Amino acid sequence: MYSGLGSNFYSLSTRALKIAKQRTLFAASVFFILFSLLIVRLAQVMIFDVRSKENPWSQNAPTFISRADIVDRNGVIVATSLPTVSLYACPHEIMDLKESVEKITAVFNEIDKDELVKKLSSSKKFIWIKRHLSPSQEQAVLNQGIPGMHFLKTERRVYPDKSLLAHVLGGTDVDNIGVSGIEKVFDQTLRESANPVVLSVDTKVQHAVRDELQKGIKEFSALGGAAVVMEIATGEILALVSLPDFDPNKNSDPEAKERFNMVTSSAIEPGSSAKIFNTAMALEYGAVTPFTKFDARFPLNVGKYTIHDFRGKGMFLSVEEIMKYSSNIGSAKIVMKIGPAAQKKFFKRIGLLDVLSCELPETQRPLYPSRWAELNSITIAFGHGIAFSPLHLIAVASGILNNGVLNTPTLLKRQRIPGRKILSAKTSNQMKVLMRINVIEGTNKLAEVAGYLVGGKSGTAEKQKGGRYLKNANYNGFMGAFPMTDPKYSVYVLLDDPKPTNKTHGYRASGWNATPTAGNIIRRIGPILGVTMFNGPEPNWHDVLRSIK
Repeated sequence: MYSGLGSNFYSLSTRALKIAKQRTLFAASVFFILFSLLIVRLAQVMIFDVRSKENPWSQNAPTFISRADIVDRNGVIVATSLPTVSLYACPHEIMDLKESVEKITAVFNEIDKDELVKKLSSSKKFIWIKRHLSPSQEQAVLNQGIPGMHFLKTERRVYPDKSLLAHVLGGTDVDNIGVSGIEKVFDQTLRESANPVVLSVDTKVQHAVRDELQKGIKEFSALGGAAVVMEIATGEILALVSLPDFDPNKNSDPEAKERFNMVTSSAIEPGSSAKIFNTAMALEYGAVTPFTKFDARFPLNVGKYTIHDFRGKGMFLSVEEIMKYSSNIGSAKIVMKIGPAAQKKFFKRIGLLDVLSCELPETQRPLYPSRWAELNSITIAFGHGIAFSPLHLIAVASGILNNGVLNTPTLLKRQRIPGRKILSAKTSNQMKVLMRINVIEGTNKLAEVAGYLVGGKSGTAEKQKGGRYLKNANYNGFMGAFPMTDPKYSVYVLLDDPKPTNKTHGYRASGWNATPTAGNIIRRIGPILGVTMFNGPEPNWHDVLRSIK
């Protein structure tokens, strides 16, 4: 009996203890699960959802997307983005408006107190206070502990070379959106791809060109200037400079004169540089040979106008000599032999009358007369009455020197691509020789650089104001290339209203200022480009000209 009672009691005790353990384990499990859920939610709030929970109004803030780099042809970074923070306010969270304004303006002296009070008193949910703070500014705001002030991670576009590539790169606005130049044209690409945009520009060449152009502007007291260097075979632009320029790191006035790109946005009469096109036309049509002579002894009367030569030779001149001595009378008589219609047709054929742009959006259309009459054709023969951008001029002139193949100019690195045939190889070869002779014997001797066999043609054009030409204000340019045995690179330099100096003997023509500036550029960039200097005896170019068939 006792053993039975004892056994039953033990069984009941064991069962009760087992149930108690199960209930304790269940309670502990529930507590653990609830605690785990709490930890997960806390992590979500603290790590993943701080912005939306702590400050739901920040959802009104813009979202910033990373922007890819821009590099030069050698991979050197010329534009990149750095992480920053920006300060914004949620006005409804501000507890003491006056105190908040005092604290903010204590950190940022440039912020106007009254303007800030007005902004923070508005019903807006999101207000920018200061964009792109430095680390010290960020810490200073944190130290103030101002309710309603928050930080947002942003990016700032940075240009390491400052103004060096200003008119190529353009710039971005405060929200990192491209507003001009390459930044604008490739805005979507830069925001959607991590791959850099690779330019054709060589920063070493760009630096040398900009430096020499600045020296030329200073020496001749010019208002500004422009210069372009192009690889003839591909149309790649190795340097593009327009001065004055600007620092794209600073969000300056987009309408400021420094932002005007003279290389692509101006339409300028080429002056005697147009004789390159007029002479090529006559040779291409077979109307003349380089040795055909024209009477340039006397001024040419056309209606009520008289065409003169500057320091004319007063004799019959061959086509070669018309180029060499830059004779307006001779150029006029060449086109009179051909006619206005044929001249316009040729200028259309070689691309001077159409838009010829690169990737930059700021491109000027060429300007020319709607009625292409005889007087128009005569003045156009020596570069007046027609206008186009410096980029347009160098591109077409390079096509003439590229065995007659015109390449569309580009600011992107590319391999040789098929261009458009604009004239024969024979005419191209003749023009190479004529441009070399012009530097050796003609009006552009100051472009000569020992060992580089430079060829070219200068041009002086009177500036216009109110539809009238100004007698003592010029655009002076020089179109050149080297080496003329097989032209690899072309250079165009333009000076805006250079002044005469003692060194120029009081003359203001382009042969005295734009031409030597171009020579200095070629002297600097030749070694950078790896051009082999010519050391042997130079060919007799007159014999070479006679041998071209």
